[in-house]
Amino acid sequence: MRIAGAVFLIFGMMMGIGSNLPPFVDPPSMIIVIAFVLGVLLMSRTRIGSMVASVFTTSGGPEELASAAQGWALARQASVAGGAVGTLIGVVIMLKNMDDFAALGPGIAIGLLTMLYGLVIGYGFCLPCQKYVEARVSQ
Repeated sequence: MRIAGAVFLIFGMMMGIGSNLPPFVDPPSMIIVIAFVLGVLLMSRTRIGSMVASVFTTSGGPEELASAAQGWALARQASVAGGAVGTLIGVVIMLKNMDDFAALGPGIAIGLLTMLYGLVIGYGFCLPCQKYVEARVSQ
């Protein structure tokens, strides 16, 4: 069922994007969100390896799984917050270039795409991982 959900999510997004994929790929926006999430996880001393292992293996005790579920919840919150921070960065870039309309595009792109990436990572990846690990804890 997890694979079907992932396929449906990706298929739905690709159908919505259509042939306009290149404008949706923005490395600075990806770096902002991913670096923010990893930074928050590292600063909170979350065991990232345990989080990943909890999704892909069947081993692990209830305490380890509960800790991993908390890590996925923190990653979800951090990805959305990283998207908001990236949006503010994009607005600052855009406001800096108000005198040159041709230079507004990169700021707007960073602003919108970081929020998009933050939401997709947070609710399209981290939340399902969190719920899967939580379901394993309650078994």
